[in-house]
Formats: sequence, C-alpha cells, structure tokens
Amino acid sequence: MDVFEDKYIATVGTKVTKRDIEFKYPDKTVYLTLMMWDILGQKDYKKMRTQGMSGSHGIIIVSDLTRPETVKSAEEFWLPEAWEVLEAAPVIFVGNKTDLVGESCPAGMELKAIGHRAEMPVVFCSAKTGQNVEAMFRQIGNMMISKEKRAPEGESGSLAQALDEIVSDFCEQYGDTARAMEIIERELAKARVSIQMPTKESLLNAIEYLSDIERDFHGRDVSEVNKLRRWRMIDEAK
Repeated sequence: MDVFEDKYIATVGTKVTKRDIEFKYPDKTVYLTLMMWDILGQKDYKKMRTQGMSGSHGIIIVSDLTRPETVKSAEEFWLPEAWEVLEAAPVIFVGNKTDLVGESCPAGMELKAIGHRAEMPVVFCSAKTGQNVEAMFRQIGNMMISKEKRAPEGESGSLAQALDEIVSDFCEQYGDTARAMEIIERELAKARVSIQMPTKESLLNAIEYLSDIERDFHGRDVSEVNKLRRWRMIDEAK
C-alpha cells in the first residue's frame, strides 16, 4: 500500500517513520529499510533540522503545488541547506497535492524547471490519494542503492550507515526521541564522532558512553545486550 505508519513519537520539528521496500535486480534482490526523518517546513529551527539530516543517505524535498512559494523555497532555501549538511547525498524534488492541481500547473512547471537546472529528478504525487507515493520512495531508494554500488571500498560510508543504525537503535530503546537525540548529540561530541567521517574508534567510544546511560534506566543486563548488538553493527560495516 502507498501508506506507512509512524514508528516513533512525533516531536517538535522532526517526525521519524519507517518503510520497507523490495528491489529486484537481475543479479540479486535488495531489501531496503528507509528511516525517514520528516523535518517539516519550519525554517526557524536550524539546529534540529541539521540533527535530522546529519548522516542521511538521501534527501526528498517536498513542495506543495497549491502554494507556489514552497516551490521557490525548494531551490532557494532547502536545497542549499541540504547540500550544506549532506553534500554528496542523492536528492529528488517532489510536487505534492496533484489531486488538487495537475503537474502542468504553474508551480508544477516551475518545479520541473528547477529539477532540470539542478539535474535532479522530479516526482509528482498526492499524499491524499496515494498516487506516485510508492514511486517517490522507489526513486530515492534506487538512487541510494546505486550510490552505494559506486562507492569505493574502504570509504567511511559504511561506518556512517553503522552510525545511523546505532542512533536509530538508541532512540527506539530510549522511547523519547526528542530526549534521546539530545543525549546522542552530547555523547557523540564527547566521543569525538565526526558525522561526515566517522571512525571505528570514535563509534566504539560512543557505544560505551550510550551503554553507561542505558544502564541507569534499563539495567546492566539490557545495556550490555544493546552494546553487543551495536558492536556488531560496526563489525558488519565493510
């Protein structure tokens, strides 16, 4: 179905959802789990937006076709900010609410022109009817998978993915996403983890710090199990 359910608590400025997609290629089948951080359209909360984007592997910039100013902002505000945080991540533009206006409306034509100038794909959809919602997720998923295939051996991308999994795992275990992100920001800084170029040593230190915190509210046994699981996330990074 072209719908997905929230798996995390909706917080001010950020909502995290999950979607599983299967990609069939001639040589293999890839099962991709998308963890989507919806940072909404609030321009005033730069720090929260940066937290939401950091470590991401793809960007979906959504405009409301009934509000032409959101199309203009896609090129003038959101794309430059996304590039500032995630220079190499694949990007797609999405024009929403085609159930109200067609993609050939003035805002739709302008979004096509923006995609052409930026050399990035444009998808038109309706979140209300579900039209092209699946196509939107498959488009960004394919781009992310293709980028991973092109990445040279030994790049820090796999460690960045491990970091992304560790952060998501801690948030899920903690339960309060807003508070969990505050803790993660503090402990990653203490462990000297670079979002752009994470190292194995810094991630191991971060896992230890997060385990110490979990010991206080989950107990030693649970914190140790969580720590071992996160160690495996790093060990499986290639």
